[in-house]
Amino acid sequence: MQKNIRADLMKDLYKEIPKATTRDLSSAIDFLKKAREVRTGKTQKRREARRKYVEKQFEEADLPVWW
Repeated sequence: MQKNIRADLMKDLYKEIPKATTRDLSSAIDFLKKAREVRTGKTQKRREARRKYVEKQFEEADLPVWW
């Protein structure tokens, strides 16, 4: 049975924490915060691009003629 990859990573991280310096921990925290910000920004940009694409398709579409 395959173990949860995240659980394995967390276990390895907890093993390394006592060996790490304060600077190592600080760098890891900064990296994780920045990665989350980048991921959030990319999600927002993709959402905005999809919205603009749909709006453009509606503008270019031939709307039905109502009699």
